[in-house]
Amino acid sequence: MATFTLAKLIADWELLHAALQPHLTDLPCLKDKADEIEALIAEAKGMDTKQQDLRGVLQETVRQRQALEKRGKDLHLRTAALLRGSFGFDNQTLLGFGLKPRRPRRKKTPADTQQQEPAAQQ
Repeated sequence: MATFTLAKLIADWELLHAALQPHLTDLPCLKDKADEIEALIAEAKGMDTKQQDLRGVLQETVRQRQALEKRGKDLHLRTAALLRGSFGFDNQTLLGFGLKPRRPRRKKTPADTQQQEPAAQQ
């Protein structure tokens, strides 16, 4: 599949426009088309410049957003550490802040150890 870039199209249009110029005296009916092509070339170049400017703005915006995300993650982690230090790592109040408390350890009962032993022997 052939791909057409704007630069390639503009180059083709400029070539056509330049080739038309010597023939405009012989074929005056092409004068309007030549003028349209010239206006089209100017508009396309303007759009290309605008696109390049916007691409630069986009890259700067992405860089700023990434810096903001990094600051936000760092602040979130520091605040979570302070909350865990204040309330304790296993306090259920942490759920209200969107943090997961550490689950308490489950003590093994004698029934659990008896069920594991036959499984280990098999």
